[in-house]
Amino acid sequence: MRALRPVLLGAAGLLVVGAVALAVRRWAPRHEPSVFAAAPRDAWLIVTMDLAALGPSPLAQPLLGAAEGARAGELARLSEACGFDPLGRLRQLMVASPEAGGEPGLAFSGDFTKDELASCAQKVIRARGDTATTTSRGTFTVVEDTTYGHVRLAYRDGGLGLVGRGPWLDAMIDAADGKGGGPPPEHGALRASLTTDGAPPRALLLTALLPAALRQRLKSELGSEVPAGGSDAFAGVLAVEQAGLAVATGAAGSTTEVAVELRCEAPAACGEVEKLIMRKRAALSRDFGARLVGLGPLLDTLTSEVHGSALSARATVPTDDLARALERFAAQPRPRPAMADADARAGD
Repeated sequence: MRALRPVLLGAAGLLVVGAVALAVRRWAPRHEPSVFAAAPRDAWLIVTMDLAALGPSPLAQPLLGAAEGARAGELARLSEACGFDPLGRLRQLMVASPEAGGEPGLAFSGDFTKDELASCAQKVIRARGDTATTTSRGTFTVVEDTTYGHVRLAYRDGGLGLVGRGPWLDAMIDAADGKGGGPPPEHGALRASLTTDGAPPRALLLTALLPAALRQRLKSELGSEVPAGGSDAFAGVLAVEQAGLAVATGAAGSTTEVAVELRCEAPAACGEVEKLIMRKRAALSRDFGARLVGLGPLLDTLTSEVHGSALSARATVPTDDLARALERFAAQPRPRPAMADADARAGD
């Protein structure tokens, strides 16, 4: 399962972004976030969040409670070091992951001045006991610690900031400055198909380009685990070259829409993926547990269509129902980590 590590890194980055986004109290105009321009040409995973669309949704509060509970100490230390709450001023967010592997980078925009970002970055570094150094690249000022070489922060006038490590941050700076060709055009095409005219604003957009090398490694590693009779579906999934996900969160009393777009190597591959989706939908529709947690409307409204080498799927769910489901999920007790149990036994 080593080939899945880049995917897991991207998912982890997305969860972090979601936690940050749900802390927002100010929102931006409803358009494709300008932070998208900071994605380098070789980004395989790009996630953007429109906080204007996310902010008014009742989904924010249950998710915010879980995020704050998990990261309260970290957020408090960040605010204390900066002298203000930087997360409360965010407007737009993006995570971009390099195709060659490694940690993703983060782009953000918000109600910051250049001096505020510089002061906050230097205070955080000093609070760790490190020494801050300041350099420049293009139109950006870059602040980093010289003791351990941790994450660097780049910022410029207008409230645009970038966070990352090593060459990937340099690539994001160059992309934001209009160098290096900008985001891959395939990402733009997927995003256009997920944001058609008249559609609700998308609070979250995720697009992924799945290189053939990654899919081939996955095939070789999982080949022996494919169940009997599932080879056609497995081959169809491995033939997905591009994938996109959009979530439009509605206000109270409205609906939340989930849209998926896939691009396959051939029409037959997308047909096999559609069959797999419909089989999973039928199985989950009969699952009492899935309906108990509030997924029933999402399963009942799920539709899909194959057009050429593309597959589109759509589903909706009442936003209030989904918010209640998230609240129930957040209220469930979590198992203690094994390390914590070992420490408790050692103390006894």
